[in-house]
Amino acid sequence: MRHSSHPSYQDGLRCGFTLIELVFVLAITGMVFGTAIYMISSPQIEKEIRETHHGIEDLVLRARAMSYSYQQPFVVELRAREVRLRPLASPEAEIEQDLTEDVANKGGALRSLDSMSWPVVFPIDPKYLLSVRRWNSVGFIELEDDDVEYWIHQPNSPCEPMALQLVSEEDQALLSREYHPLTAKAVDLEMAIGNQ
Repeated sequence: MRHSSHPSYQDGLRCGFTLIELVFVLAITGMVFGTAIYMISSPQIEKEIRETHHGIEDLVLRARAMSYSYQQPFVVELRAREVRLRPLASPEAEIEQDLTEDVANKGGALRSLDSMSWPVVFPIDPKYLLSVRRWNSVGFIELEDDDVEYWIHQPNSPCEPMALQLVSEEDQALLSREYHPLTAKAVDLEMAIGNQ
């Protein structure tokens, strides 16, 4: 029996890669890189939407604290592009003047409301859409440009339980948070990052 020292034709085909194998490897490489880019960008997207929610929460907590301190109602105005805080009554109202005089006589540290700038405004980045879910509502209602939702904080009673949702216009992120009626602290209801 004779053996040839030359490689056969079939052995020569196995030396390289087929087009299907190359396409398969490139597809897997693309998926790995795409996932890596998504994993790198997700924390930044979450950070940005949380910062916006924390800015709103700070204003709500301030309204709650000021209603107790000044013993008068404060209102948080929720708008499509901003959230505002102001006293419900004008700062020159009689209830505030009586409280200021009483605090001044006792040496308290409260500033008079008319010495502060009103309203306090927290702007919302235009890339986010703000939606509100009021007490006993089923779903979130997106605020349009002219819409204003008033959230009143009374000094000696709980505020209305409220939930706020921010959604990026590109649908990259969604974060909804619910506010406790006694403390006005927010807790996450739903968080989603990526195409929805």
